Amino acid sequence: MLLKNGTLCDYQGETRADLRIADGVICEIGQDLLPQANEEVIECGARVIMPALIDMAYPKNKTLSRKNLETLTQKALKGGVGSILLRPESTPRIDSAAIIELVSLLDSGLHVHFFPSIAPCKLQECAGQMGEIAMLVDSGARAIYLDFAPESGTPGEGKGAKGGQAQSGAKDTSQALDGYTLHKIAQYAQMLQVPIIASPQEPSLSEGVMNESQVSAQLGLPAIPPLAQTLQVAKLCELARYSGTKWVFDVISEIESLQIIECFTQMGAQILAQTSLHHLILSDEHCAAFDTRFKLFPPLKDPATREQLRAHLDSGISLLTCLQSDSYKSKKDQVFESASFGINALEHYFSLGFSHLVKSGLITLSRFSELTSYAQARLLSLPKGALEVGLDADLIIADLHHTHTISDPSSPYNGETLSGAVEQVIIAGKRVNC
Repeated sequence: MLLKNGTLCDYQGETRADLRIADGVICEIGQDLLPQANEEVIECGARVIMPALIDMAYPKNKTLSRKNLETLTQKALKGGVGSILLRPESTPRIDSAAIIELVSLLDSGLHVHFFPSIAPCKLQECAGQMGEIAMLVDSGARAIYLDFAPESGTPGEGKGAKGGQAQSGAKDTSQALDGYTLHKIAQYAQMLQVPIIASPQEPSLSEGVMNESQVSAQLGLPAIPPLAQTLQVAKLCELARYSGTKWVFDVISEIESLQIIECFTQMGAQILAQTSLHHLILSDEHCAAFDTRFKLFPPLKDPATREQLRAHLDSGISLLTCLQSDSYKSKKDQVFESASFGINALEHYFSLGFSHLVKSGLITLSRFSELTSYAQARLLSLPKGALEVGLDADLIIADLHHTHTISDPSSPYNGETLSGAVEQVIIAGKRVNC
């Protein structure tokens, strides 16, 4: 396959060139490449060719089934996403070689690549006992995932109930991750050279339903203070520094968290901050009318914090995520306090990022590619994420001049006109429908 006359864009910058694909990998990049016999040629014209996006925030407590992953695949391809890291807190839970094999089996029949992250211990073993982490990594696990958010039950059960994110009767594993256990997990990760992805939230401070601000006070809603994140970030930063393990903090929404991370990285800690696209676009003011479409976890911040987060896109923030965590509409169509957290925007990921971050002038398209593809590929040791000879041909062809309007009443972006559209997706060197 030969891609002709397009603009190649990845973390290294932009250049006009042709790109050839053979056996699922990029095999040649150059000027005026000539088609070979019987070779498929795609005329790209004014289009941009980029590495397919990689996302690392598929939500917990989703049923790990072919039907769910097929639905997710269609949304991902429309949004330019070619690879997704699965969280371990699914049903069934990803904590054994058998479940990793199930993920591999499901992945083999889908166009989007799905990679498992693992829970560090089985539910019945969490009090100081860890599963066979080395065996799970050998089986294909790409990261160890730690979730400190509280499991509060089903929607409406208490002020912190995370509808759609917690299962009735689910055991709270966050309390079992004491200092000794975390230290042992970090030692395993260092030995196996796999990253730890942590969602840093202090459970006892995370029982609210929105950001602690003037808006939450006006609405009379229970709030989550910034301390809920910064307290846990400070603790885990010291663990990262001491262990020498590579960590990713997901989803960072506090400026103080970024400042703490920067302080510890200067001391040698290997810590990357991942922020959600929506925390860079929206604010807690969108919740002012009790609109549950804007109920996310971590919660949306005030406009001043959002602007400060945007200012850290060139440094401080290392990865972006779409934070795909949709739930049934019935779980959103409730009073704000009982409605589920979550957002369904994966199919608009590229367009939202291009419109709000690139076209607005906050970052370049090359930096956007680095934040959404290259950084994830390097972290997870995936041979993709850049336009280089020898890497996997997981690519998107996008028309940056195309505009379209979102028509989805359940979306927080309903009625918004976006620029940039993914026209074609190539996965493992083959065109797939999007």
